[in-house]
Amino acid sequence: MKKILLSAALAGISYFSHAQVSIDHISYGVKGGLNLASVKGKDVEGTSTLVGFHGGVQTNIPLAGGFTLQPELFYSAEGTKMKVELPGDGDAIIETTAKTHLNYLNLPVLLQYQHASGAFAVTGPQIGYLLSAKLKAEGISEDVKESFNKINFGWTLGVGYVIPTTSIGIDVRYNFGLTKLAKGEDGQPSAKAFSRVLQAGVFYRF
Repeated sequence: MKKILLSAALAGISYFSHAQVSIDHISYGVKGGLNLASVKGKDVEGTSTLVGFHGGVQTNIPLAGGFTLQPELFYSAEGTKMKVELPGDGDAIIETTAKTHLNYLNLPVLLQYQHASGAFAVTGPQIGYLLSAKLKAEGISEDVKESFNKINFGWTLGVGYVIPTTSIGIDVRYNFGLTKLAKGEDGQPSAKAFSRVLQAGVFYRF
């Protein structure tokens, strides 16, 4: 899977290198918005959506025929929520919600097609670097970064719209994590648990 992602990224770069692109037409921008994140997979049960945010920068490089190459770099607050039972006083059991906060620095390299109307679609690979990981429940926070893989490969699909005669746009994306999030313990294989993030954002191109 990693080879597929790398091949897709190299194909985009190769295509760009053979296209006649004017530097004057390259645009830069900033973006930010809402994350609805969770963790799903065969070995995961009972998880629910954790609300977070994302924000960063992007570059839009014209290719040909309405296509552009769009590398980005942004911070993304991801993770999930899960109902858990914790021991209380005596034999008491406390039912509460535990939140796993996974904070990434993401680098997607997207191929975008934009229609003359301003509507566009994007797709492409993404690599994420884990900045921090914390488990929070009942006012207690624990650093669990060592339990997670530092690198998270994924794939992005999205649509958006640039408001005519402006440099402002909106987009909605779904990011499929392809790397198992947690490390295996004591020589055991890691759980089949993958990130899933729905993003809604606003961007401005300079």
